[in-house]
Amino acid sequence: MLDKILAAIVEHDVIIIHRHVRPDPDALGSQMGLKAVLEETYPGKEIYAVGLDDDSLAEFGDMDDINDDKYKNALVIVNDSANRPRIDDQRYKKGATLVKIDHHPNEDPYGDYMIVKPEISSTSELWASIVLDEDNALQMNDEAAKCFFLGIVGDTGRFLYDNTTPTTMAIAGELLRYDFPASDLMQESNTQSISQARLQAYVLQNMKLSAQGTVNSVYISQDLLQSLDLTANETYQVVQIPGTIEGVITWVNFIEQPDGKIRARIRSKGPAINHIAAQHDGGGHEKASGANVYSEAEKDELLAQLGEVAIAYRREHFYD
Repeated sequence: MLDKILAAIVEHDVIIIHRHVRPDPDALGSQMGLKAVLEETYPGKEIYAVGLDDDSLAEFGDMDDINDDKYKNALVIVNDSANRPRIDDQRYKKGATLVKIDHHPNEDPYGDYMIVKPEISSTSELWASIVLDEDNALQMNDEAAKCFFLGIVGDTGRFLYDNTTPTTMAIAGELLRYDFPASDLMQESNTQSISQARLQAYVLQNMKLSAQGTVNSVYISQDLLQSLDLTANETYQVVQIPGTIEGVITWVNFIEQPDGKIRARIRSKGPAINHIAAQHDGGGHEKASGANVYSEAEKDELLAQLGEVAIAYRREHFYD
């Protein structure tokens, strides 16, 4: 399959790279890293990265603004998007050839060619491993290494999560051989505005423990975000906070969107929770998923489900 994808890259003169909506560092890292690789390897080709710009992740660069005509004979590569509804810019369907590259569970297979490896930490690691393989013609450069590295850092929680493998560390080490300010960029990504700091204080003061202290949750309203002059996308730095409390096994951040929809960012230290997210208009990784809830009753149902798996996990692993 990789050979077919590499052949398609050679064959097409126009290549358009997509990723998922509300991008995280891995979505942008894999997208912009691949763009830099293809521009380095094939300077005569037209390479574009599309989707909405996210000012909070500006270090990855700006998206391209292209018209529909560019898709006519284009190769479209979609990175880090498990299902079709979450692809940013639905024009991906207009291309001549479609490729899916991802590391989420493959519940929505799509594309003419596809590589999906849930066992890998990130789509950035997947692409970096392909590019760094000397048997392939793709050329790494400093910009691509920077993007892939930041994508790996993002999806491993700075190498904290158990999706970090020896291979992950080896690839990150290879990327660090290139010339980019890794330490400065990581420090910058860990820096927050005073408004984000106040949001963290709100989370610490207002999170709620349930299910014998194994589940933690917090609700972040649009009114609160507006009072802090923050957007829903700027809440990413508080996602892990409820999980830092002793005894918590699963947790969720409920974040009200501008359209009134409640986005649920669900996390786990042990039990799989993506099957729960799938029951609430969502999905994702076993221990990091997203969902949507549409009522207080559904919010309570989601918390109860997280409580069931958290208590079962505690009994199994801690002899409760």
